[in-house]
Amino acid sequence: MTVTRAEVQQLLDQVTLTPRFERTAAAEELVRVADASADDEMRFRARLELVESFFYATAKHRMFAPFAFLVQCYDAEPDWLTDHDRYRVLWLHKWMVVDLLDHPEISLDQLETVLDGMRDRYAAAGEGLAPVLSCAYVLHAHVHGAAASQEQYLAWRRAPRTRLSDCEGCEPDQRISHLAELGRHEEVVDELGPVVRGEVGCSEQPQRAVSMALASIVELGDVETAAASHRSAYRASRRNPGETGAVARHLEVLGRTGNVCRGLEVLAEQLDALDRPSSPMTGMQLAAAATRLLRTVVASGDGDRLVHGRGRAPERAVDLLARVETQALTTAQRFDERNGTTVVGDRVRAWITAPDLPALPLGTTHPDRATTPQLDLPRVPSHPALQEDVDLDALDLTALADLADLAQRVAHRPTWDRLAAHWVTRREADLPVVRARADLDAFCAWSSIDPEPALTRSAAQLYRDLGDEAEAVLVELLGDLRAGLPTDAPAVLAAVEATGTGSQRALARSRLAVDAPDELATRLRTEALDVLATLGELTPHDRGLVARLRLATAPDGPVLETVADGEEPEVRVQVLGGRSGAAASSGDLPGAFALLDEAAAVARAAGAPALALHVEAARARALVASGEHERAEAHAMSVAAAALDEDLADIAIDCRTFVALVMAQRGRELEAIELAESTLGITPRAGVVPRRQRAYRTEQRLSLLDLASRLSSAMDEPDRAEALAREAVELATGTDGTAAHACHALHRLAGLRESADAVEATRLYAEALAAALGSGQDAAALVVRRDRIWARFDADGLDAALADLEDARSANESAHARVLADPSSAGDLATWDFPWEDATLRTLSAQLLEHAGEHQRALDALDDLPATWAALGDGARALDAESLRGVALLELGRDVDGLALLDDVALRARAAGATQVSNHAASAAAMWLDQAGRPEEAQAFWERHFGDDG
Repeated sequence: MTVTRAEVQQLLDQVTLTPRFERTAAAEELVRVADASADDEMRFRARLELVESFFYATAKHRMFAPFAFLVQCYDAEPDWLTDHDRYRVLWLHKWMVVDLLDHPEISLDQLETVLDGMRDRYAAAGEGLAPVLSCAYVLHAHVHGAAASQEQYLAWRRAPRTRLSDCEGCEPDQRISHLAELGRHEEVVDELGPVVRGEVGCSEQPQRAVSMALASIVELGDVETAAASHRSAYRASRRNPGETGAVARHLEVLGRTGNVCRGLEVLAEQLDALDRPSSPMTGMQLAAAATRLLRTVVASGDGDRLVHGRGRAPERAVDLLARVETQALTTAQRFDERNGTTVVGDRVRAWITAPDLPALPLGTTHPDRATTPQLDLPRVPSHPALQEDVDLDALDLTALADLADLAQRVAHRPTWDRLAAHWVTRREADLPVVRARADLDAFCAWSSIDPEPALTRSAAQLYRDLGDEAEAVLVELLGDLRAGLPTDAPAVLAAVEATGTGSQRALARSRLAVDAPDELATRLRTEALDVLATLGELTPHDRGLVARLRLATAPDGPVLETVADGEEPEVRVQVLGGRSGAAASSGDLPGAFALLDEAAAVARAAGAPALALHVEAARARALVASGEHERAEAHAMSVAAAALDEDLADIAIDCRTFVALVMAQRGRELEAIELAESTLGITPRAGVVPRRQRAYRTEQRLSLLDLASRLSSAMDEPDRAEALAREAVELATGTDGTAAHACHALHRLAGLRESADAVEATRLYAEALAAALGSGQDAAALVVRRDRIWARFDADGLDAALADLEDARSANESAHARVLADPSSAGDLATWDFPWEDATLRTLSAQLLEHAGEHQRALDALDDLPATWAALGDGARALDAESLRGVALLELGRDVDGLALLDDVALRARAAGATQVSNHAASAAAMWLDQAGRPEEAQAFWERHFGDDG
């Protein structure tokens, strides 16, 4: 195949446009095509891209072969080799020494050969040797240790920086690492200072330097700085596979400072990095730090504690310890065998056995189990027949089925699991009493988190053998719902109606309602209640069904009226929790806590950890309502930790999101976003869940994404904020999203994109508006109409923006007229301030006109606007409108009137406490005077209003 140079160049251009972390496959194809062209220059340029792609894709051990070709071309000095090409090859030598050192399969001879070649080529090119000396130090320190490499360190430090030196933000890394290993902690902090103060900039800093200095900061006793530095630096490194070594240092410090809970959380996030590290060195460092942490956990008697990695089965701390310790020591041995010394192994063993450091205060969100005991969760119901010491083997099948029936009404998991597991061990041997056998198979299918289809089929067949077709259909319906299979409601109802009892007919409707659309679900539940109302004496199961149906249709009604004491604990907890929330909202906090205590007693009597955790999550919210924020945070985090241990991720996510919201509201943005982002990594167990549960999880994650995005914006991280907002849009517009979800997510993303791409923002606003209208969110639609106007101005000009503005005013007026004519139609507009919205839109019209240079039209639009705002009781906006009028007067050449008005507004605004309006008016006048060539007057005006503050 003949390949032209132009074809190679076209592919090269495509590779350079590909994100650097995703280039490897494209770069390998580029090399293949370039080789086919037989053009050495293009082969050279292709391999430049391949080496960089391997570097950023954490496949650095593959760089040697393409690098050898690059060096061969460099040394041959072809005519096409440019100065920039030479620079790139010389720069790559540093990667080939420092980064390939992290791979024990690369021999020392290879590394030393590269270093020698580097020295020769730098000297021949007339380049300073500081980068060579830096690499020589790193290689020597790796093999012989920092103490034995002082001569090489000083030689590097004495050499002047060159254009090929690492950037001034990155160079401190090696200095900090060297000094920290020697225990010179004060010098470590001195080196760190310029990096954290931003005096030397780099995209990889300050987080890497902070990670290396963190233990030294703690050693010196500055634990508050260390805590804040850990939070900010770990956030910057946690998602970057190239910074696994930095993450390891954070984990090491957490283990040594007693922050076990926080350490386990970080470890759980990084389990994939342990399994697939960016290099053997960083994997070894992470494993060593994990070993230090897990030894503390196991030594405290908590070896059975579960570590929950994302998308993987939980692992006991003691088992994980054995795995990571082996990984750390085995990898260290590989390095030592290559190096012919024990330095790496000694360093790893020193990490593992490092002494404790002073406690690092990370707040109430990461309590230590030594000081914050685990929640005492109930596991055994109070009913005497359901105690753990009951001999289940002594029960015949009828008695066992009756016990399962009792457990279904008065207990919860894990009692259900215990009975089901017992039945599974007996079912093959116990063949008589067919009804009891069918009931027990059905109980197992009903109670299991992951039901076995075979049990569903067995129960259905046994019921059919007994002539109970309706019960067989009900069991199959439940199996289909649990498996996420489509159901044929008319066919199910017809089959049950044909032979079923009233109880079965009601149960069929209740089960069909679980995954039905809202309107159909309401109708089915109403029909079920009507059927049950026609029955005579209700069975215990009928009474429970009535309670569940009432809870779903009228939760404020007499839900518990039909059930006996001790029955339907889940319904009782939900009812009591709802009443507690209502009491807290009305200000009756003692009543709220009393109801939660009652709910906790119900959960304990049922032996139900899940119900107890729901109650305690509600208690955390009540604590916030009572002003006990720190106690609420600690309690919610304890609930979250316990929920993860119970494999109840939904509760954990709820609690952690709640704490992050509380932190954000109290001005602790850094802690809040760190917690929110770590919570995004928690995923519920895989498996089929009902439609409403999927909707709940979607809303839960959207809330978390929105919080994290807003916090990222507040912390001036626009790229991160946008990435989170885009994830929210993708989720909200997906199969489990709704138009209401989509409206909010699209609106949020549009606002973030407005300054960067007004055209895209305008499109997103249009989609948000359509979603708002489609979901009946009238208030949201009015907000979107208002918010999109500036984006429209930037994208399509003044006329388009004014047209959108008139549309917004018309929509506001129409909605106002509708609500006045029929107040019951208000919906989400019940608290909407229509006059305020109209005044806001009029102000926006004047701002658009002024911004577009239509000063007279702006002045006309402002005619009675200050009086309108004053009548609405908003003096600050009235003054702001007057300030805008003053600016328009200046632009129209009426400078005497304009300056006098702005002077007056500035004084009145300052007297009224509207400092922002005052500053805006004064600075607008001063800037106009300066631009008009009247600097003395500008200075006088400035000093008059700002004095020394100016």
